[in-house]
Amino acid sequence: MATVQFYINNKDPENEYSINVFLRNGRKGKFKKSTGLKILGKHWDSAKEKPIAESKTGDMNYYTLRRKLPQLKASIKESVMVADHNDITINGEWLSKEIDTFFGRSSPDIDFKYLTDYIEYFIDGLPYRIQRNGITGVSLPTIRKYATTLQKIRDFEKRKGKRFKSNDVNLKFHGEFVKFMNKEQKLNLNTIGKYIKCLKTILKNAKQYGLKVNPEIEHDGFRSTNEKTYFVTLEENEINDVFNLDLSQTPYLENARNWLIIGVWTGARVSDLLNFTNDNLNNGFIEYTAQKTKQRILLPVHWQVQSIIDRNKGKMPRKISHQRYNDWIKEVCKKAKVNQICKGAKYIVNPKNKAKKEKTPQRKIVGDYQKWELVSTHTARRTFATIHYGKLPTPVIMSATGHTTEKMLLAYIRKTPKDNAQVLQDYWQKETLKQTKKPDFKVIKAAK
Repeated sequence: MATVQFYINNKDPENEYSINVFLRNGRKGKFKKSTGLKILGKHWDSAKEKPIAESKTGDMNYYTLRRKLPQLKASIKESVMVADHNDITINGEWLSKEIDTFFGRSSPDIDFKYLTDYIEYFIDGLPYRIQRNGITGVSLPTIRKYATTLQKIRDFEKRKGKRFKSNDVNLKFHGEFVKFMNKEQKLNLNTIGKYIKCLKTILKNAKQYGLKVNPEIEHDGFRSTNEKTYFVTLEENEINDVFNLDLSQTPYLENARNWLIIGVWTGARVSDLLNFTNDNLNNGFIEYTAQKTKQRILLPVHWQVQSIIDRNKGKMPRKISHQRYNDWIKEVCKKAKVNQICKGAKYIVNPKNKAKKEKTPQRKIVGDYQKWELVSTHTARRTFATIHYGKLPTPVIMSATGHTTEKMLLAYIRKTPKDNAQVLQDYWQKETLKQTKKPDFKVIKAAK
């Protein structure tokens, strides 16, 4: 009689592991395959072969896993009986197909001889992928990121005149692929690094699936590329200048300015910010679920935000596209004279190409620019985190921005150990002043 067990290779409780299936079909064989589901080591009950109760983990998303795994076990056992009755060979490939069929994933009839075929299959399975926080499926931007990675590899194959297998991806491939994207497609190293990171994730998944993957992907040289990036944030006096700017003669800029102010005082990602409606307002608070992380975020309405809503007859600003928001807030900041000279990078369009309306690869040029030229959709969110850091407890800022670790927050606002030391020094100086300040006594009435 067939037995089905679930297990993870748990070594570190804080790491994420694949949930695997172990099938023992009597004397006919033993087979192990990944379910494609993942879970944190500390949330897995090895004895019971299932996630720890969601009430103990604090994550209701594990409820889905606790229901699905017993159903998968029953489905595999039933399929084994049918296969044995019909003399169908049961092996690792058969087990993989049963798992994919149960979860409604695309049928793995594709020949995974080539890398791009497997990437297509990988992308098709992303809506069913269990994330570190237990949520099933990934965000649309993440799916698009992997889809773009697939397109870059196809472009590279076209340039090389050949199709690559998963085992062909080695250090030589890495070097030539990076050079192709940088020199021919004019991509900066940070963007290239994101595609390399996606490729490594795909290859590691392919290895778990059973495909042959070149061991050189684990080499130190097979890593994401990066270069120094620049970003700007608004000072509080600049925020006030933008807020007080009279834009009544240009309603589209006034609307964009209103979104910018709301973004500065909520710290919301632009994908969430521009979707705010009155439904997100609740008794002096703004409440929403972040599209990227699915976190529920609740924060009070800042007085400038309330003023904007009041001036707009009790409504949130009119919705606009990300691109128009990005373009128009530059104009707003220019009118507000946010013109401090800052180091940054911006796209410089060749006048000849612009006149001919040619779509050619562009690169960001690093230089000294007026701050309004560098303002972008990310500026408001980074401003929120930056101006509050050191003034509010870090967990309070994280609860508003949705960052899950302090390390992520500090990396986002580029705080260094020196910055942290400065915050501590300022605090100690204030405490020293309190201790050294002499009390000012006055004689009220002389004693007789």
